[in-house]
Amino acid sequence: MIDFGKILKRAWHILWNYKVLWIFGILLALTAGDKGATGLRYQFSSNGGENRYGPGINQPGRVLREFNLWAEQNLGPLFQHPEEHISTFIWISVGLLLFFLLVAVIMTFVRYVSDTAILRMVDEYEQTGTKIGFKQGWKLGWSRRAFRIWVIDLVISLPAILFIALLVGLAALFFFSAQSSNNGFAFGGAIAAIGCAFLFIFAFIVLMVFLSLLRQFFVRSAALEDAGIGESFRRGWAMFKRNWKSAALMWLIMLGLRIGFSIVGIILFFLLIPAYIITGIAGLIVAAIPGLIAFGITSIFASGSLTWIIGILAALPFFALVLFSPLTLISGWYLIYESSAWTLAYREMKALENIAPAEVPEKTA
Repeated sequence: MIDFGKILKRAWHILWNYKVLWIFGILLALTAGDKGATGLRYQFSSNGGENRYGPGINQPGRVLREFNLWAEQNLGPLFQHPEEHISTFIWISVGLLLFFLLVAVIMTFVRYVSDTAILRMVDEYEQTGTKIGFKQGWKLGWSRRAFRIWVIDLVISLPAILFIALLVGLAALFFFSAQSSNNGFAFGGAIAAIGCAFLFIFAFIVLMVFLSLLRQFFVRSAALEDAGIGESFRRGWAMFKRNWKSAALMWLIMLGLRIGFSIVGIILFFLLIPAYIITGIAGLIVAAIPGLIAFGITSIFASGSLTWIIGILAALPFFALVLFSPLTLISGWYLIYESSAWTLAYREMKALENIAPAEVPEKTA
């Protein structure tokens, strides 16, 4: 059995003494899909519609009216006679699709390079005690191992895709059967469908939790041992089978820490409100650059409120990024700690397996 207390203390030591990892933790927090697990959600609140510009001044209302007028003149004809603007809709759809694909590719690339870098940097630090810089860490992450981890995650996500397809198929089957049967049969079918849906959802949750546990072994086989995709699945599964008790206890411990961090994250969100004043000012300065660039480009093709709206929309992501940078840093800390703890557990399990049992001396007659 591995020493859980030693692993948790060592992961804490690595987090605070290997600060280059913080950069990769921030990148991982910004690009990882499992943001809800960190317990830190970006929240916004309104002022209840109060006029912040002083009595008699209704600047937001004027801008909104100008935008509505522009929309009626320029966007209204598109929806009144859509058949005359099919090519416009096609180009808009293609442009949006390409934009979101580009953003998704960039975020996926940064995520898996950062994830692989953290895994390999912690492992290297444990082997040699050497701390490397960001450039060397990026090189460790930018490798075939990152691509293999992406493929592993893609394979693990297949059950989710199949589950959604199954639910859609069951819903369609129920709908068509209800259309061609009497009310009594339709009511009984609805009850049965709801029962099956709950059963499938419960089984799906159990399966995904189990796969998330196995993932800790699969990705470390790929990142730390340079195993191929198929070999990573085989080695990870074999190690899990030999150490399933330690793995289950480690998962429960990390689950408890994640729940605790989520509660602390909610508290920190409100405690950091004074810091938002400083980061908000910095965010305005940083966001002004892309906002002005977007405003300048848009002003070539349009005028009026549209240029300001596009400039503001371009600046908002940068403003939010700087404004909530303390939350992003804390989320990155947790992701580094969680990854380091699992890496240390993986190393200790492997070390215990490599310890040969002491030979029993033969009895002499």
